[in-house]
Amino acid sequence: MIAEYRIDRIEKAKEKRGKPPSRTTMHQEMVALRQTFKTALRHGWLSSLPDMSQPYRANSKISHRAWFSPIEYRKLYLAAAERAKNPKKERYRYHGEDLYDFIIFMANTGLRPDEAKRLEYRDVTIVKDRVTLPLGLNPV
Repeated sequence: MIAEYRIDRIEKAKEKRGKPPSRTTMHQEMVALRQTFKTALRHGWLSSLPDMSQPYRANSKISHRAWFSPIEYRKLYLAAAERAKNPKKERYRYHGEDLYDFIIFMANTGLRPDEAKRLEYRDVTIVKDRVTLPLGLNPV
């Protein structure tokens, strides 16, 4: 019946306004219905909650990871390096240097900003291999 309600709701909205209700409107209605069912369950009016999942639900959240082109990244880190060397005010020097380090770290690790901000020393392991060592040195 819930699936039938969704279809009926969409059809009636199309007849009335020429377009279906927005995804958030439908979501809010399903949340209100779910809360009503949970209240009925708590009062003993229902023996179990009905299945409210959509049969073929598409991913509602479309996200694209932003990234810099090599030219944009070069402009960013050069500007950050310049600002770290020559801050507008001396009291901002530390913050400029910190920002520059953060930009370099983020670009070279591929971490998301929230992951990088939560990172702690115990989460990092320094690995020495042929790629990171100068030629002629053996890994420790």
